[in-house]
Amino acid sequence: MPKSRNGSNTTHQQQIAKELHRQCGCGYQEALRRVREAAEAGMLPPRLDAAGRAAAVAVLSEALVKGPSTTRSRLQAACPLPWPGAAALAGLVPGRVTALVSLPTAGRSTLALNMALHAAEQGRSALFTSGEITTDVLKEKVIAARYGFDPRRQAPPGGWPAFRASALPEMEALPLALHGATVGSTARDSLISGAAAIMKRHQRPIGLWAIDTVQHFSEFTDTGLDTAATMRRLRTLASEYNMAVLVTAQVVTDRPDEPVTTARLPEGIREHAERVIVLDRPGAYWTNSAAAAATLSRLPDTGRTQMVPLTLQFENCRFISP
Repeated sequence: MPKSRNGSNTTHQQQIAKELHRQCGCGYQEALRRVREAAEAGMLPPRLDAAGRAAAVAVLSEALVKGPSTTRSRLQAACPLPWPGAAALAGLVPGRVTALVSLPTAGRSTLALNMALHAAEQGRSALFTSGEITTDVLKEKVIAARYGFDPRRQAPPGGWPAFRASALPEMEALPLALHGATVGSTARDSLISGAAAIMKRHQRPIGLWAIDTVQHFSEFTDTGLDTAATMRRLRTLASEYNMAVLVTAQVVTDRPDEPVTTARLPEGIREHAERVIVLDRPGAYWTNSAAAAATLSRLPDTGRTQMVPLTLQFENCRFISP
């Protein structure tokens, strides 16, 4: 005997809810509630065949990882950072984009990863997307920064069995997702992939998304990399998902002895970033210098900008306050 129209619709909604639960880990009853709300609002496709159900899951998954978008949530404090004065300097607040720029080899990737790790340690869910570092290497860097030893070259204090028993569960519970982006992947694809992982494990939307680098996600045109288009997309995503966005960018110059200025920034950085902060590690550019002293400052520099002193611990992949 064929099912009634209402019975068929209920079955389709249940199937969509099961798939939404499987992909995002939000709980079946919560998924079913969202599916029913979407149906009442007319958001589901008119034909709920296999293709229609897949389309519905895609729409609901994206809506689920966006999180709240109220005015109150947009006024949250900046993401916490471990160095005195750095949080106020960077201004990592929901809905805004901060650009972290430097000359080559200054340590942008390490500093951005440190920011994402600390935010996660303080309870803000964070996603770190890299176009330059694989996921496995990112995990090694996080272990080095968090526990103070290089897992590629050293055994942890107490040995590996004890470390795996205690530290690895801590790492699993940390609301930090690491994503080594593949060649040709878009910023939005990387965001959805990482956001779904955070939702499935921790039941919360992203608080901070760090992207390393803007150049990786920019397309080549007749005039070079279109970093301006990437910055526009990141600004839209920051607002759409109500999250703080930190994007790194490399500044190329023929004069590495001169400081970074607004005139040297990649196209689109100044126009689409709420703030631009500069990491400077004198003597490190295109050399094998082991100079550890660094500073973090803000552009444009009016002569009154606060400078945050930092020291790079090479072996531990982390910046500390001197």
